[in-house]
Parts: sequence; C-alpha cells; structure tokens
Amino acid sequence: MSNYIFLSHFLNEKTPSYGKRSPFIKRDVSKISCCQSSNSQYWEFSNHIGTHVDFPFHFDESGKKLETYSAKDWIFQKPVLIELECAPGYFINIKDLEKHIPEKCDIVFIKTSFEKFRNEDIYWENNPGVLPEVGIWLRKNRKNLKAIGFDFISLTSFSNKEIGGEAHKAFLNSNYEGEPLLIIEDMKLSALISSPKSVIIAPLLIEGADGSPVTVIAEI
Repeated sequence: MSNYIFLSHFLNEKTPSYGKRSPFIKRDVSKISCCQSSNSQYWEFSNHIGTHVDFPFHFDESGKKLETYSAKDWIFQKPVLIELECAPGYFINIKDLEKHIPEKCDIVFIKTSFEKFRNEDIYWENNPGVLPEVGIWLRKNRKNLKAIGFDFISLTSFSNKEIGGEAHKAFLNSNYEGEPLLIIEDMKLSALISSPKSVIIAPLLIEGADGSPVTVIAEI
C-alpha cells in the first residue's frame, strides 16, 4: 500500500529567505476570539520564498511562464532520489550526478542534508550550489528529465552569485540545447529515504509568474 508525504515546507514567519530579505508576513484580519464572525488572515510573501519552483521566465525574458504549463506537466512517474551530502558552499558537478540519473528519469531530487541548517544563517549565507555545466549536461543527455529539486535554499550559492546566475541560465534559458528544466528550491527531503513511486507538484496559480510556491506530494 502506498503512503504519501509532503516534500514542501510549511510557510511561516520563520521561513528563511535568500539574502535574508522579503520575509513571510502573516497577520489577522478578523478573529472569532475577538467577537468577530470569522477567522481571516492577510499574507504577504515573495514568490521565491519557501519551497518554490523557478520557471524559465525567471532568467529568460522570452521564457515560459506558469500558465504555459498544463496540469499534466506537474505529474512525475519516474522520480529519482540522489543522496549527496554537501559541505557549505560546495558546488554540485556532473560527476556527482551522471551515474545516478537513468535515461527515463523525469524528475531528480538531490538530498544533501543541508536542510538541517534551515533555522541558521548558514542556510542562506553559504548554501551549496550547482555548477552551470550540470544544467547544460542534463538538458543534452537526459531528454526525459523535466525538473530538478533539492534541499537547500537556491541553485545559486549566496557566496558566489555569479556562478549561480549562470547556473540558472543553464537550466532555464532557451538558448541551450534541450528543453529548459524546472528548478524546485528549498525542499523538505529529510523524510525521503528512497526514490518515490510518483510525485505531484501543485504550484500556486498566479498568471505571468516567473516562480511560484509549490506543494510537492510524493507517493512512497
């Protein structure tokens, strides 16, 4: 019998943000405990905070936006989990991944265990990153792959933004061989101990979005 788990973090006021900017804000609009008729809240947050997906438009003016994708695009039947413990500031390279991603894989999750630092400044100050060569190689050699996700705050290491910017372009821009790859950042992978049977990703449907918070559900 299958079980299902979330691979997304809940948003709250302690959710870390890249560069420690644009925090999640929540306040009460009405409260039953204050003799009002209902409970209602106001939320304010960046579209790149918490577990979220980057679309090609994030780094490509002519790239795909959220509404370009169909509902079917968010269902993955051949997910693969790679466990790769990373030190702060480490850049993931092709050799770290190439032997672990089969041809039919449609989404890959990289579990680095950096998630354990999520409540510390090091999580955003010196997170691991991914080299641009990885995006170029995956798009050229893993044609079935549609997305990559990981348990650190951004594909861009805050300690080296230049490489991170080039890496985002290598995954997202249309001027590289192969289809752009979706990027899912700040995932909750601690409870995932093997590759899921299937995965469903549900983005917050905002028209024109270059990125969006997502709820990721894995069948295990």
